[in-house]
Amino acid sequence: MKSKADFPGYAARLREKAEAVLRKHVAQSPPEDQNALVYEEFLHEQHKHRIELELENMELSAALSIDDVRRPLYELRMHQVELELQNEDLRTAHDELEVVKARYFDLFDLAPVGYCMFDDKGLIQEANLTVAKMLDVTRGNLNKKPISRFIHKEDQDIFYLKNKQLQAIGEPLECELRLLKRSGTFFWARLEGALAKTDGASVCRIVISDITERKNAELEVARVNEQLQLSLAEKDKFFSIIAHDLRGPMTGFIGMSSLLKDNVTHYTASQLRKIAVIMKESAEKMFYLLENLLEWSKLNRGMIKLEPDVFGLEDVVLRSMELLRAVADQKKMALNCTVPSGLKVFADQHMLDIVLRNLLSNALKFSNSGSSVSIQATRDEEMVVIAVQDNGVGMDPGTTAKLFSMDKNTSRIGTKGELGSGIGLILCKEFVEMHGGRIWVESTPGQGSIFKFSLPIKR
Repeated sequence: MKSKADFPGYAARLREKAEAVLRKHVAQSPPEDQNALVYEEFLHEQHKHRIELELENMELSAALSIDDVRRPLYELRMHQVELELQNEDLRTAHDELEVVKARYFDLFDLAPVGYCMFDDKGLIQEANLTVAKMLDVTRGNLNKKPISRFIHKEDQDIFYLKNKQLQAIGEPLECELRLLKRSGTFFWARLEGALAKTDGASVCRIVISDITERKNAELEVARVNEQLQLSLAEKDKFFSIIAHDLRGPMTGFIGMSSLLKDNVTHYTASQLRKIAVIMKESAEKMFYLLENLLEWSKLNRGMIKLEPDVFGLEDVVLRSMELLRAVADQKKMALNCTVPSGLKVFADQHMLDIVLRNLLSNALKFSNSGSSVSIQATRDEEMVVIAVQDNGVGMDPGTTAKLFSMDKNTSRIGTKGELGSGIGLILCKEFVEMHGGRIWVESTPGQGSIFKFSLPIKR
């Protein structure tokens, strides 16, 4: 007689039935608020189900061979071992990932350049420690702040245009601008950025490099180039003076000496005296011009040192006037000194002589015959202001603005045809500024000019 286990498909049906009973058993749980009688019935049902399950299991065991049981057990053990190995690999990979993650954050935060990410509204989403240090703020104070807050006001249009192009057509953001620190000072930075997608949103990732040193170097190069241009202008001026202004008196001197050589026996004593005066004037002009050129050359080569001392101003002014007395007499001009007796200055006497001589010479040159030139001086607690005043032809504002600039041609003809180089006023400006003073001019066309300069009273 065949048992139930011998029927085809019996084991499968039995397994299905057991699984159904087991699912039903797992799904049921004792209610919490049953009264005692209901609870006893529930326990009775549970006990009944367990007995049925055990009977079914016994029948299932009888239906399965030993090999049928061993194979699934072996497979289960194999799966368990495989899962344990996979778990070990996952733990190792997780540890390695944590190491790489920590290394990435170290590189991100401690990078020599700043990394920053902002959204399409310009709000900062993330920034590394380098950015925070550059801006002198904590990283928390950067989060959700507009990046425009840290851009110099004059450079915000540059950033706005570049960011607009980036958002519109994806053109990489590249610009150089000034970023503001918390203190209100700024530094030059280069921004390089591109669009990226983060959690489905479009953001801009930028690299910030501090280029302050490079910008300062560029400014220094520009300053040096400007100095070179000025030096070239001074060189051109120097050659112009030699080629033109020095040639004038030299030509006159040579012409007079040639007349003397060829006709000395034919001239009367009065004619010879006039020729001698002309030759003397030419020689003096050449001497003063050469002296100015020499002083200017020494000044530009750093060979002149300021050696100030305390001395009386009146004596120096009177001595300079006496040197130019002959020139004043030829134009029938009066020289007046109203410098207070006993007024002292702290200055380099040699430089002051050159300044006074040049200003007096110019005043005589551009004054009409029969007029006068005066030198006055006033003082306050720290400085003495010396003024050389004439009643000559005067100057318009355009001319006065160019007087002390080497690269501007300000040479003019005097009232008696006297030539000038313009280098004398450049020397005056340099010497006065070496003392810590300044020089300026007040002039009206047709009414004359007043050249003023200041010198310290004491050390």
